[in-house]
Amino acid sequence: MIPPYTMNLPCRWEILFLSLWIQVGFVPGMHCNNGPSREEVFLLKDEEDPKCFTRTGEDFTCFFETADNRTYNLLYVLESPPKEDTSAMSVESPQEGTFLHFYRFPSADVFNFVTTHLTVLEHNTNTTLYSRSVSVEDQYLLDPPHSVSLLQNDQAGQLLVSWQKEYPKYCGDKFYRIRYSSKGLGAKTDEAKKDEQTRDLLDSLVPGEETEVQVTVRCAFAPSGGHWSSWSRSARAMVPQNADDVSLMCYTSDQVNITCQWNASRYGVEKEFKLFYKISGLSGDWTECLTDGKFTDLCHFHGDDSRKIRVKLSSAPAPLNRTFYTQEFTLNKTIKTSPPGHLKGALEKNKLCLKWDAPFPSLSAHLEYEVGYQTRRGEAWKMVLLKGPETSTCLDVSTGSQYSVKIRAKPNESVYSGYWSDWSDVLTGYTPTDKGLVLMLCIPVSIMTIVIIAISTNHSKLKQYVWPPVPNLDKVLQGFLTEINKQRWGPPLTSKQCFEDPTTSVVEIMSEDEVSELRKPSEESTQLLSPDGTLSSGEQVDGSPGTDVFPDYVTLNKDSDILCTKGNKHMYEKVVEKGVPEVGDELLQTCQCSSTDGSVCLSCTFLNHSYVPLSDRFDCWVTPARGPGNLYTNLPCS
Repeated sequence: MIPPYTMNLPCRWEILFLSLWIQVGFVPGMHCNNGPSREEVFLLKDEEDPKCFTRTGEDFTCFFETADNRTYNLLYVLESPPKEDTSAMSVESPQEGTFLHFYRFPSADVFNFVTTHLTVLEHNTNTTLYSRSVSVEDQYLLDPPHSVSLLQNDQAGQLLVSWQKEYPKYCGDKFYRIRYSSKGLGAKTDEAKKDEQTRDLLDSLVPGEETEVQVTVRCAFAPSGGHWSSWSRSARAMVPQNADDVSLMCYTSDQVNITCQWNASRYGVEKEFKLFYKISGLSGDWTECLTDGKFTDLCHFHGDDSRKIRVKLSSAPAPLNRTFYTQEFTLNKTIKTSPPGHLKGALEKNKLCLKWDAPFPSLSAHLEYEVGYQTRRGEAWKMVLLKGPETSTCLDVSTGSQYSVKIRAKPNESVYSGYWSDWSDVLTGYTPTDKGLVLMLCIPVSIMTIVIIAISTNHSKLKQYVWPPVPNLDKVLQGFLTEINKQRWGPPLTSKQCFEDPTTSVVEIMSEDEVSELRKPSEESTQLLSPDGTLSSGEQVDGSPGTDVFPDYVTLNKDSDILCTKGNKHMYEKVVEKGVPEVGDELLQTCQCSSTDGSVCLSCTFLNHSYVPLSDRFDCWVTPARGPGNLYTNLPCS
């Protein structure tokens, strides 16, 4: 027993040596006779009191924690060989407020495969505080594994975890836990199977992400025995990715040489990559493919058409370099032919017929083609897949358009498979316009144009025919409705209701001598008024038959009295003697004359009664004795 709070010089050197080993990831099974470390206390915090552990199988320590600084004794009983002993427990105060009571067994009392009964007693009252039975071989607390590393398993999304560990002689079965985490995956813990191998495969990682891995171990003969060690130091690596992530593609055009190309700038800054290939059955190691100095993202190497090939691409050595893997492939499954050649086109019966040469003559029976064409510049390409190996086809292309055609080839996967070839050179041309179709289109367009012009020209007539105009009442009635609204009586019958400019009548008063002079040229004229006072309509004024011209003058005979009781509605005449009263107010215009010799005076009144019907008769009295006169004056009276 080593008194509490004491430490000899060799122990100090052991602690210094232990700290150096911890820095390099290896903790040997060397311990001083002082109390358990805070790490050991933490690892066993969930165990039953008193907590016990062994590091090598030859040491054994039990402890518990209290909040008081009392003195406790440990009573242990060994079954074989039978032994009973009571020892005072040491005490430490690792942190304020707690006290650690522990007892380190002497090596003479440490036995494997022997049950040990433990009892903790309070020193002053001899009261039992804890009691349990343990076996040394089931209380191993090992140091964590060291030299943990992550290796590639030649598969995308997988890493192989490897570590190293030295185990005690009587350790029993080994169990491992692996804790790994990444940004996209989070933190996970897997318990490895019971195995003597110091490696395990992680196959559910996220490709292209940095992953951190730690390992812990325990050993025991019972499934529930032993204690898990602390976690090892972390190991980091970049999870391998698929070849598609860097556009890595390998193909053959002649079934002999293999070409691999990739996109070196896929992840931002362009990096230097190296390509390696492995041919199964020939070598188990990766062989580097030397790239052409002109192309840093292209590499060629010879393959074997009867063996499987694997390719990986790795960035330059770095703490976290990226690696891309392809799947295993054979040459007959990675064929990429050259583009079809000599593409030609001709118009046949309103169709564009194409012909070309097969790019791989030995595989022409196993190829299929895809034709892309467009009839307008800038529009999307239309694709036509041709399953057969024929090297000709016809397309429906609209007339009067400029076409562009291209073609590519690929194995039809019946025997060979691979990738589409590059597109051939684009064939361009022009399809002439169909004259018959243009004529058929022009006829209805012309008819429509003529109809539109005719409708536009006769629009007003058509509109008037369909929708006849409504008369404007104000113009038709000429204010008649306005007069009615004013509640005025209509004008007298002697007044015209249709206002118009009256025709001016010219009457000239001449002397008898002047009349005689005017009669001389027309003495031969026939009197229009017959001696019995009737009007002879068949006689002409100038004596010439068929002449409708009458004299422009009216002669009034002063010896004749013309009395019209019923005047002509166009002209009203009345003879009055001297002293006869004036005619009534209804006369619109009256002309009077006075004679000094007592002769009769002819009074004529002209009325504008053109609205009176012509059926009214003249009722005039005319003296038979009369001279020649104008037709309009010498009217018959009845």
